Amino acid sequence: MEQLKVMFVCLGNICRSPLAHAIFQRDVDVAGLSDVIHVESSGTGSWHIGHLPDARMRKEAASHGVEMDHRARQFEASDLSEYDLIFAMDRDNKANILYLDRNGENAHKVALFRDYDPQAELGAEVPDPYYGGARGFAQVYEIVERTSAQLLDHIRKTYIEGAK
Repeated sequence: MEQLKVMFVCLGNICRSPLAHAIFQRDVDVAGLSDVIHVESSGTGSWHIGHLPDARMRKEAASHGVEMDHRARQFEASDLSEYDLIFAMDRDNKANILYLDRNGENAHKVALFRDYDPQAELGAEVPDPYYGGARGFAQVYEIVERTSAQLLDHIRKTYIEGAK
């Protein structure tokens, strides 16, 4: 089986999506699936290309033993065909991703990340903590932690075990 390519997307790729990238990669590694699942993240905006994640997000992640060393990159139209599953952190970013899908050929690959959150309704968003305080970063960490585990379980059952 070829590697399943998973992309997490937020606005600047410095808070939410790199955290999802780091936590999901940790979960993939712990599950022994790093040879089966490739993980990446990006942002729909270009402001932070090349930057490390926000220091406040890195601090929150580090307090839970999660290292974030990803460098921000911008989501590109070619990512739609390159990646198998693309998870947007909010509806605006999902719309921006789908806007790049001019022919609508890849819309089936794009979903909201929190659609896999066991404590949220379909359509819920991961709040952007950028302009808030420390509690916002802690809340995003909690959301991403529980959603990542559920998402990996879904991917394992649907794409890995189901592909055998």
